[in-house]
Amino acid sequence: MLKNSQTQIQKTAQILTQGFIDDPCFAFIFGENANKFQALNAFFELFATDAMERGEIITAPEEQGACIWYPAEVEIFNEQFEQILAEIISRASHFCGWESGKRCEELIQKLGASEPEAPHCEVFFIALKPEARGKGIGESLLKPVLNYADTEKFGCYLVSSNSRNISFYQRYGFQQFCPIEISDSYSMTGMWRDCVS
Repeated sequence: MLKNSQTQIQKTAQILTQGFIDDPCFAFIFGENANKFQALNAFFELFATDAMERGEIITAPEEQGACIWYPAEVEIFNEQFEQILAEIISRASHFCGWESGKRCEELIQKLGASEPEAPHCEVFFIALKPEARGKGIGESLLKPVLNYADTEKFGCYLVSSNSRNISFYQRYGFQQFCPIEISDSYSMTGMWRDCVS
């Protein structure tokens, strides 16, 4: 892999780690484990590596935020991706213990079962560093995906891991598609947006 590709993977992973460190999804997986930061960074490095090869990475100016997404023509959940997910579960266990690995596996299975069947573009991760939130930067990460989806006439899907973000996605045409019950006390929200002609 090219050196600048490796640099982008590491930068993307660092941005997403900072953006998701306080997210309820990863609080569910890792709890207050002291190794949570390293686990998250290792987690996002794997996803960024796959996105460099098969998807797209968008980075906000001054590395204030990042988005990983996949165009509709990419079959996200192929054999290669299954291997990545297995490695993610392994890394969660390595850094934060067997219980974290098990919770990670359960969450992945539930998310996979909720995937829409219709061809679609998918926003896999989008996050801003804490100090960059509330400044309109999220729009600059989301708009290129939506423009592509509209041009190519595809719907768009994402999962909101934090209920406070739902209204942000709704502003850009996403509707609540399905609740994804992760545990008795935590659920995520699948969101769908039809293409706009």
